[in-house]
Amino acid sequence: MNAVLSKLDPLITKFGLDNTDQMEILKGPCSKIGVRPAHVVFICGSVALFSIVFGIAARFLSTFISILYPAYRSIQAIESQGENDDKQWLTYWILFSIITLADATIGFVLEFIPFYHILKLALFVALFHPQIKGAEKLYDQFVHPLYLQHHEKIDKGFQKVQERVKQQVQ
Repeated sequence: MNAVLSKLDPLITKFGLDNTDQMEILKGPCSKIGVRPAHVVFICGSVALFSIVFGIAARFLSTFISILYPAYRSIQAIESQGENDDKQWLTYWILFSIITLADATIGFVLEFIPFYHILKLALFVALFHPQIKGAEKLYDQFVHPLYLQHHEKIDKGFQKVQERVKQQVQ
């Protein structure tokens, strides 16, 4: 079996999955069955991509992938000391929230776009990929200027809501 799996090694390296061999959660189970964690990640990713392309649980899988990896990397960012990766993951989650809200609002229309879930997944991968850092770029270019323009109004609105809630509670 390892002879067959070793043929995947060039693809694993090409897609930058070699570092998945260091994932503690996969080391134990993979050593018991005698395979590299990178092989498991590549095969699971390939099955997921195949499923998305052919519409089998596409919504679930694209959402799952766009949450699982970023959540793990966010935990690593919280636990790391001295690394400057917090902005990447905070900006990712801000953009994830905006996109998810838009999807929940007009997603029924977007579903008619061919391969919508593949496009959505590609967008999320571009946002969270450590070499592309799309989340930081989109945040700096679009969200930050909008925040600077409107944050005082939004803060006042939140303050009014807080005051009303306090009055209702008392």
